[in-house]
Amino acid sequence: MEDNRIRILHFPIRNSNGGVTRSAIKFWQYIDHSRFQFDFATCSKKLDFENNLTDQGCKVHYISCYAEQDKEQFCKELKDILQQGYDAIHLNTNWWRSFLAEQVAREVGIKIIVVHARSIFIDISDDEQRQKELLVHEKCKEAFSLELATHFLTCSAEAADFLFGPQIPRDRIRLLHNALDISRYSYDEVKRTQMRSVLGIEDKFVIGNVGRMSYAKNQLFLVDCFNEIRKKADNAVLLFVGKGELEEDVRRKVDAYHINDSVIFAGAVDNTEDYLQAMDVFALPSRFEGMPNVLIEAQTAGLQCVTSDHVTQDAKITDNVVFVELEEHKWVDAILQYAEGYIRQKVDEQIRKEGYDIRCEIKVLEQIYAGEC
Repeated sequence: MEDNRIRILHFPIRNSNGGVTRSAIKFWQYIDHSRFQFDFATCSKKLDFENNLTDQGCKVHYISCYAEQDKEQFCKELKDILQQGYDAIHLNTNWWRSFLAEQVAREVGIKIIVVHARSIFIDISDDEQRQKELLVHEKCKEAFSLELATHFLTCSAEAADFLFGPQIPRDRIRLLHNALDISRYSYDEVKRTQMRSVLGIEDKFVIGNVGRMSYAKNQLFLVDCFNEIRKKADNAVLLFVGKGELEEDVRRKVDAYHINDSVIFAGAVDNTEDYLQAMDVFALPSRFEGMPNVLIEAQTAGLQCVTSDHVTQDAKITDNVVFVELEEHKWVDAILQYAEGYIRQKVDEQIRKEGYDIRCEIKVLEQIYAGEC
């Protein structure tokens, strides 16, 4: 039987539980499978969750190098993939290194080319390398033009400014909320009690963080803060959900403070919502963010959220968020104010009214992929 569904390639995704990868998979989960087919391409050597995708009928394509590593090989491999019958490509872009993916897509005649701005800075921990990347990014941004894509999406106004600059008129850029399945994340006291029992933290003050362990997410700073919090609240526990390139650095700092018995490394999980239920405070000390998925999820779970003042104010969609400068004593005080507990409530309708219901936002993508807008 002929498959007439619209075929979309999402690129790139990574072997992590980072926001871009989670969003791409979430889009697939909620899009109309009778009309659309997703496949994924990655430059990671493997995807731990590949079987989850292939079991659902998705293909996973591995590209052996990044564009900046071997331009010719990258273009050849991406071209071979796109010539397998794709109607659209969705390019999740944090910062510019080149336009090779867009150019290859145009060359092979892809009808819908979506560039999606996902960040507001360069997520590299080495200062010198980050500055080099920033120079390349700014040079590329100046050269970017309307001819390189058909649709321009962003997770926030700041992300649009960072990726597109003045080259793309604002009326051509569409805001796509980092929406979620509200019922999945909604506060649930029964689930909270069960999860805290599983983790052995029934009587603890649980400070949680979800995300890739990286320069941008700044978990090392959170460990410093937690070391001081433990001195004032001996029942405090720090719960990390996620993996990443700086995980060993985080573990070494925990070892150096001798607080191993109060820190849980849950790793990469596919049930983030359950871990959010178990937390008492959500801490997001990011150096920068486009629009953090996880902060929307934490608010939906009814959590009090302490986040850095480098995170966009647009991420505050409930009254449960406080923005704090990245100064250790200020973070310690901000978190400890919740140590005696608070009344945790459902905020489902508020999240929905703010436009973060995935069942509504996915309709926007369906229209784009179908060429209807």
